[in-house]
Amino acid sequence: MPSFPALLPVILLGVGAVAAMLAAPRLPGRSRWIAGTALVCASLALALRLGAPASLSELLADDRLARLAGLGICLAGLGSLAFLRPTGPSKEGPALLLLATLGGTVLAGAIHAATLFLGLELITLALVALFVLPLDRPALEAGYKFLILGAAAAATLLMGLALAHAATGSLALAALGGEGVLLALAAALLLAGLAFKFALVPFHMWTPDAFTGAPGAAAAFAGAASKIAVVVALIRLDAVGLPEVWALGLAAFGGASMLLGNIAALRQDSLARMLGYSSVAHAGYIAAALGAGAASAPAAAGFYILAYAPALLAALCVATLLGRETRIGDLRGLVWSRPLAGAALAVALVSLAGLPVSAGFFGKYAIFSALIEARAWLLLGLALLGSALGAYYYLRFVALIFRRVEAPAHAPLRWTDGLLLALATGVTLLLGVRPDLLLDLVRTALG
Repeated sequence: MPSFPALLPVILLGVGAVAAMLAAPRLPGRSRWIAGTALVCASLALALRLGAPASLSELLADDRLARLAGLGICLAGLGSLAFLRPTGPSKEGPALLLLATLGGTVLAGAIHAATLFLGLELITLALVALFVLPLDRPALEAGYKFLILGAAAAATLLMGLALAHAATGSLALAALGGEGVLLALAAALLLAGLAFKFALVPFHMWTPDAFTGAPGAAAAFAGAASKIAVVVALIRLDAVGLPEVWALGLAAFGGASMLLGNIAALRQDSLARMLGYSSVAHAGYIAAALGAGAASAPAAAGFYILAYAPALLAALCVATLLGRETRIGDLRGLVWSRPLAGAALAVALVSLAGLPVSAGFFGKYAIFSALIEARAWLLLGLALLGSALGAYYYLRFVALIFRRVEAPAHAPLRWTDGLLLALATGVTLLLGVRPDLLLDLVRTALG
């Protein structure tokens, strides 16, 4: 049985979610502070246990990988909370964000079908509610697309788990390795269900609508925190030794996502919609590396998603500050009118493009190295082409940020927004100089 310290982060998040929900109707400001306190305490509980010996239960892993991923999820949830606007119909936002974080933490430690499904659905249902909080047409469209497609993905995942149980007689994920028709079909269905949560082509259509219609904080959580949890689930399943259809599917979905995600992003003038399509491409890089099967692929995938998260948080925070309809022309001279927001957005986009002196550069380097190690030349070619396209459309936005123009003065940033932008930019630049700080943690977590 897991010890109390192992369960403490989950308990803190669950109790915090209930307390924030109870405070929301009368004290919406307090619910935000409750959520922030719960996330900080859960992060500290996970950080203090990063070096502790690993122990396992039948449902949840208490290993270094679960703790590191849980820490990343909690910090990404805290970053999303920093620019969540819990007013009006959105007063339940902090509680829903805590529930989604709880789901991500459970999913990161899932080693059983029950916890795998529970973690995924906690994330999905909380995000559906977060997406529709503005109660306007774009938000409702994002919410119902995510709900309907998410229900189909959940049914697909459940069918895959049922077939896996029929083939192996066990619901433990470690028992799913082997060959056979039933297991191959189970692996295909499991991959389809997880591909929706990870926004891989052709299960990605909810992503641009979520990034443009939902609150920026909800989109940030969906693009950063929830994907950290899904990457860990993919890594755990990939290590089991599922039938070959699993690796082939990951490689095919990854290649299609790298190509189509970048081509679609290339055509966008909306900042949020461009970030939505480019997130599909970033998911493709990770899926391609895992599908190629190199020994270094899990470490590359873990480093990539953890380095990607702060850049996406910063970019979507600035998009929220500027407004949902922000287009490329609206960024003209941003670094002169709002220096911190402009600089943070520029650094974030440079990192997402994978250019030097940013965390994203070493993330791309790790992915390319894994593809070369696996001799996956077609996937490597698609990754290089996608990166070239990405550098072009990201730099289109960056160039306008630094164009000097006469701009009106703006109201100062809220302290939470400013702190998030400063920290996210600092982490992105630090990892661009010392990637080993994170890469060593990931490699240690993977054993």
